Amino acid sequence: MVQSWLEQGPVEGFALRLPAKDRGQTLSYHSGRSADAAKRPRLVIEYVAPKVPGAPEDLRVTPGDGGLLATWNPPADLGSATDGAEYDVVVTRADGTVAARTTTREPHAVVGALANGTPYRVAVTARTAHGSGAAVTAEPRTPTAVPAGTATYRDIVQQYLDARAAILRGTRPTAAAALAAAPAGAAFQDLLNGQAADLVETRESLARHGTRYTEMTSTLSEVLAGVDDSGAVFLRAVVDDRAVLGGDGAAAEPEEGRREQRFTFSTNSGAPLLHLEADAPAAEKVLSRSAAVEDGLDVAGEPEGPVEETPDEPVELDAEGFPVQTPQAAGAMLRAAQVSGSGTANWASRNLGTKWEYGQDCTNFVSKALYYGGKMKTRAGGRKHDRAWWQQYYFFGTVKNKSYTWSGAENFRRHMINYRKAQFVHAHNARAGDIVLFKWKKERAYNHVAVVSANRHGVQLLQHGGVGRTSLAAAIARYRKSSNYIERVVILRPRSRG
Repeated sequence: MVQSWLEQGPVEGFALRLPAKDRGQTLSYHSGRSADAAKRPRLVIEYVAPKVPGAPEDLRVTPGDGGLLATWNPPADLGSATDGAEYDVVVTRADGTVAARTTTREPHAVVGALANGTPYRVAVTARTAHGSGAAVTAEPRTPTAVPAGTATYRDIVQQYLDARAAILRGTRPTAAAALAAAPAGAAFQDLLNGQAADLVETRESLARHGTRYTEMTSTLSEVLAGVDDSGAVFLRAVVDDRAVLGGDGAAAEPEEGRREQRFTFSTNSGAPLLHLEADAPAAEKVLSRSAAVEDGLDVAGEPEGPVEETPDEPVELDAEGFPVQTPQAAGAMLRAAQVSGSGTANWASRNLGTKWEYGQDCTNFVSKALYYGGKMKTRAGGRKHDRAWWQQYYFFGTVKNKSYTWSGAENFRRHMINYRKAQFVHAHNARAGDIVLFKWKKERAYNHVAVVSANRHGVQLLQHGGVGRTSLAAAIARYRKSSNYIERVVILRPRSRG
């Protein structure tokens, strides 16, 4: 038991185990009352002291208009923590006074409300329940105004997002119509024209399946504009998306999501031209020897053998990649699951906005929904084994440790099929609390999990990753034109709590 505890990674506390000289030997255990004193067991109590995390790595600070962007990689050594770290970011002036302070779990931070022309120094410290590590400090950087002003670039980006939404909704059926309605359309016409065919095809595919977007809005916050190392102007922002996917005579379901985006402009011709939109954290990440730490993400590693070794019954997809909604014959409805499906879905809905614990939090989110909402019981076992499913809290709940099946999508799938005897569910019969797993074309294993919230006009989903509230059809449509499209979908229903 002690050896298993010690092998689970960074640990701390008291360990009762064999003396050092006896470890590694083959021993026979006897009663403490043995007549031969030499045979009586000898055990020692050792204290394993907790460790604070190391310093963040690869800190880089980019000045902007009235603010700074700081990015870094997690420490190579998280100390005794098993659940990642928080980061304290402190911005100081030349005289040492604090200009701004913030805390985040992400390996980046945008700091605004700073004065242009004034140099600032950024220091970042990793902190866990065991204390704070050493700070890493960057050289002073000076915020500088961007040509034409931040408001100009923000307005262009907002009009671009509105034009995309208009094409998807059909209120502006073509790129030409959407550009004509946008005062700044000339600034993003090349980018929008390159996307128009896919946007129109997605809209028409949804229409052929009886659905359409009735609402779609995007709002910008935490905006920072600046000039990157190549001399191009960028605008970084948090984009909050809200959409409603519905159909005639059917209840509409809202979709909500938040993403961090980076928009890049060229100004060679004088007028700003938007030519690139990218995922901000991915575009800004600096790879290093510790990049795989991924902010404490406890990855499961490569699956044990090919994915086909754990057979599944994927949902039938049509030629366009959407679920085939063919009703099953009468009498084929599945029996009620002992796990509370409504409890799972209600917990997921109430806690959708909770802070992510990992860089990839989808499986952790679903596991918590099943445990807290569905009342599914944990299973003991080594954290790397498929038969186990658990999370443990140490030191009054401040430090968490999880089995691979709790936080890894492929491990979770194998556990549910092989040890929970979960039922495969047709999309037509999916209901609240069922679990949906996704496999992309270029991935060896399933790597995303979501919770079914309802089955009204299609399967509705709740998830940590992508759009928080979405539908199965919309999730598939998002990738259907990519070379790495969703090729397989499985819907599972846990049979029992135990």
